[in-house]
Amino acid sequence: MSRLPFVLKHSQTSQLFTCTLVNHYKLAYYGTKYWDYEEDAAAEAPEFLRAQGAADPELWELLELTDNQLKLCNVKLKNDPRLTLVWDAESQRMSVHISPS
Repeated sequence: MSRLPFVLKHSQTSQLFTCTLVNHYKLAYYGTKYWDYEEDAAAEAPEFLRAQGAADPELWELLELTDNQLKLCNVKLKNDPRLTLVWDAESQRMSVHISPS
């Protein structure tokens, strides 16, 4: 069975959750938080959102992406925390925006 990654999408704005993460080389980067399994994502997401200080954690929902879509998320972010990603359900693509803050 193939595994597809799960990310967090804001139910009202369709923004994907991005933050500073640490890769397997122990280097910090700005990227899209994901889980390999839906059960893990469902169990860990609420505490993860609270720890990140996310406003209204109950408004974030799981979204399944392909591996290529997830890779594209991080490419589009360019390791720049000023950038945000918004998911377009109709086109099944994300667009990048500059954060207002």
